[in-house]
Amino acid sequence: MAGKIQRRVLSPSSESRAKIRFPLNLEVRYSVAGPGGPTESGSGRTIDMSSSGLALTTDKPLSIGQTLDLSIDWPVQLDGGVQLQLVVSGVVVRTTGAIAGLRIECHELRTRRADVRVTPR
Repeated sequence: MAGKIQRRVLSPSSESRAKIRFPLNLEVRYSVAGPGGPTESGSGRTIDMSSSGLALTTDKPLSIGQTLDLSIDWPVQLDGGVQLQLVVSGVVVRTTGAIAGLRIECHELRTRRADVRVTPR
C-alpha cells in the first residue's frame, strides 16, 4: 500500500495522576509526627510537586504511613523581598530507597521573618 501514511497512537502512561507535577529542586526540612510530638527530623530536596502530592529525597529512610510536617523555602519572594515558606503536612504513600512520595493533606504559604539588623548611626 504505497502512499499511505501510518500513524501510531501512543497510549497514555500507566500512571495517571489527578494533578500535574512540576519539577522543583528545593531544600526541605521535615519532622516525623508522632503521638507526643515530632519523633525525628531530617532534610532533603524536592523532586517534583503538585497541589496534592510531592516526591522528595530524604537523608533517612522513611516508612509508608508516616505523617510528615515539611517546610520548604519558596523560590519566589513577596512584595520586594519578603521570604515565603511553604508548610506542608502529609502522609508517606511510597518509598524507594532515599526517595519518598507524599500525599499532601494540607499546605499553606507563610511569610518568614527576616533577621532585623540595626545599623548604628
